[in-house]
Amino acid sequence: MSYRSTSSAFRSFSPHQSSQKGANRTPTRSIGSSSIWSSDVLAVVSSTCPHSNRRNGTMARAHPRPQLGSLIPKEPRLCTLTNGAPLLSRQFLGLPRSRLESLLASFPRLVSPTSEHTVLEASGVRFVYTPLEDLYVLLITNTQSNILLDLSTLSLVTRIATELGSGGRGGAIGEMDVMRVSFEILSAWDEVISLGWRENVSLQQVRSILEMESHEEKIQEIIARNKEHEAKEELKRRAKQLELQRREMTRRGQNPYSTNSSSGFTSQNNSYTPSAPSYDAPAPQRSYNEEHAPAPTTKPFKTKGMQLGAKGGKNNTGLAQALDGLDAEEPLLMQRHEEPQEQHYSSAPSPAPVAAPALTDVSPFEVPEQQDVHLVVRESLTLELNRDGGVDSLSLKGDLDLRIADPAKAVLVIALPPPSSYDKAIDLQFKTHPNVDKNAWAQRGEIKLKEGKKGFPVGQGLGVLKWRMTGTDESVIPISINCWPSSDNGICTVNLEYELENTSISLHNVLVSIALPPGSQPALSEAPSNGSYSLNPETSRLDWVIDEVSVAAGTTSGSLEFEVDGDDVDAFFPVVVDFVSQKGLSGVEILSVTNPADQSQVDFSIDSLLAVDKYEVV
Repeated sequence: MSYRSTSSAFRSFSPHQSSQKGANRTPTRSIGSSSIWSSDVLAVVSSTCPHSNRRNGTMARAHPRPQLGSLIPKEPRLCTLTNGAPLLSRQFLGLPRSRLESLLASFPRLVSPTSEHTVLEASGVRFVYTPLEDLYVLLITNTQSNILLDLSTLSLVTRIATELGSGGRGGAIGEMDVMRVSFEILSAWDEVISLGWRENVSLQQVRSILEMESHEEKIQEIIARNKEHEAKEELKRRAKQLELQRREMTRRGQNPYSTNSSSGFTSQNNSYTPSAPSYDAPAPQRSYNEEHAPAPTTKPFKTKGMQLGAKGGKNNTGLAQALDGLDAEEPLLMQRHEEPQEQHYSSAPSPAPVAAPALTDVSPFEVPEQQDVHLVVRESLTLELNRDGGVDSLSLKGDLDLRIADPAKAVLVIALPPPSSYDKAIDLQFKTHPNVDKNAWAQRGEIKLKEGKKGFPVGQGLGVLKWRMTGTDESVIPISINCWPSSDNGICTVNLEYELENTSISLHNVLVSIALPPGSQPALSEAPSNGSYSLNPETSRLDWVIDEVSVAAGTTSGSLEFEVDGDDVDAFFPVVVDFVSQKGLSGVEILSVTNPADQSQVDFSIDSLLAVDKYEVV
């Protein structure tokens, strides 16, 4: 008889053995909800029957257990089952292979084609079987076993074989389906019967066991996916940051792909006086940027690096005097810092007609005299417009800092317009400091401490309020830029226009910088109606500078036109815009500062500034 199995040998487990001879009946043992009798038997596949142990010459004593048998193929007619061979078999008690094969070989001869029963008894064992299309599922046990439990076990293992063989879709299965998932079927049967004893499990429980799902494993997979996602986001953020740095270096005339900035320092050293090489590294970099950029592009924030160009012999007073006269020294430091720049302008060759803007002062605004209560309002604008004038992205961020010098004024109330008074269309979102009374701010627009707080910190700045706005609302745009390039016979004519959209504010140090094709020399066909222009050969950009754009100055609009060789109209983008203003776009303003004890007014000073973080026309 041919024998096909998924394993070369049957797996055997030693039964509970005893040296006693004879068949002594013992009390029943409960399995699940059924009971079976114990007897001196030997397991056959999934059956127990009396048999001599050839190894030690003793009778093996084992508990009769409902066991699992094998899948046996049959021919189209039942009369041909004598030629059938087992596909796979699983035994749970020790039994010689020859005995097992003889039992399996006798089964096809015992099946009658006209019989309607699915139970057979022969040779002291019971065959419990069920047809499964072209296959039989067979369970071999002893004659004393619980027939109801045997039928329940047979039904469960049949459903398992059908589901695994059909891939969960149901329906008929064949010999190839069984062989394809033979190991899965055996593993599932092991969950139903363990060492010959029927486990109290259902089909759903067996399915869950086979899936082997682990909650901890899922958590680890989620953590791993989150880490991978965070790593990708970090790479994107760094790549974007590097790209912005390259653009900035390109705009400043530096090589964005150099490992260091020595090339920028070399050109700087050639232009400066012999004392220039003694500067620290940040000083030449600072001077280089200011050398090739007009004065309006410089933000009105002073840094310590600007003192490196100052001449010695002056202001050598004590530290206290230096701190007291810091505001008075800033204009003098600006003038001293301009001296090497002016020397460089006089020594550098001037390109084709360029009107260089006058470099007078870094900040167009006067530094206010600070009172004991000083408020600093800062707003930063990020704006990206398309060539048609629409808004692609807009972001406005602002914050309010409070600085108190007198401890007697540490407790105060700052009055601002309440949040409900702002235009709902701009969707302005506010966030207060954790120590600020949120109800007072939401209802009355007051910045004051919560109950129980002693006072605001003295001698240091404290951010008490932040606001943010995003969207595509065109009404927030302070100034619009129109760039109209047109190509004809290898010559591009570019018309550049600006218009002040928000007439309630004044913009200072307005810069409109347009890219030029590399190596090109623009020819001005229409002089700028306002301001002046300059050509930066290192960055290949034309910079148009207007000192002030406002209704009072009569410079609410202006235009400039030039021609340049080329036919690529996309080479003039992006157009970069920069400006500063003393009035913000959000409408946040300080109405009053009062003492809550007696409601008296408190003198205060305010420093307000609107600056551009990024403004491009793409």
